Amino acid sequence: WGLLTFSLFSGVTAVIQAARDGLLGRWWGARLLAALPQKLIALPGSALGIFLGGYTGVLLAASSIPLWSRSKHLGAIFISSAISTSSALISLVLRLTGAPVHTLHKLERLEWVALLVEITQLLAFLRGAGRTARPLVGNGPTEHGSLFWKFVFGGGLALPFLLQTFLLLGQSRNRNRKRSLSGGGILISLMVLVGGYFLRRTIVEAGQASSIDARTTLWNAKK
Repeated sequence: WGLLTFSLFSGVTAVIQAARDGLLGRWWGARLLAALPQKLIALPGSALGIFLGGYTGVLLAASSIPLWSRSKHLGAIFISSAISTSSALISLVLRLTGAPVHTLHKLERLEWVALLVEITQLLAFLRGAGRTARPLVGNGPTEHGSLFWKFVFGGGLALPFLLQTFLLLGQSRNRNRKRSLSGGGILISLMVLVGGYFLRRTIVEAGQASSIDARTTLWNAKK
């Protein structure tokens, strides 16, 4: 039901935008659609989007897999990751198409906040997971620490966050500088997208590995 309702609100807002851009012609129906309160209609759609973004994490946390069920931060991690990766993708497309600078500035700030929340929640998740996080952060034969530290935490979160911080500081000093095709911004978007992919991959695969380890399973059951 969440996906269906979200699709309904997304479709309505897309049609309204198409009418305002003149893609539906100038007949009375298009004018009526263009007059609808798009931002007001988008509010429940945004709430449903956040719900869908964190639903995967909530489902994983409700399972009996040691890594997933040990900490209650998975939902927040997936929500913040969904916001950061979607902002990065939209920002990337807008940069390549030469979008207005002020629009990119809003996306950059949103992406910066989402990355900060994601880093904070991920650290809290690792702390709460304890021993069950070993398959995620370790470097053993069946562990995913190499991918996690290089592509998720380092290249997908920490480094993009620092680069985005520098760009935002530079923006405040040079408000009139046009950066719609900035190579730095494109690089940040690509890094965030790659990091979002490996975040989901490593958490899923490490969770499966944690369920195979008998000692980890027993330790998690005792706690």
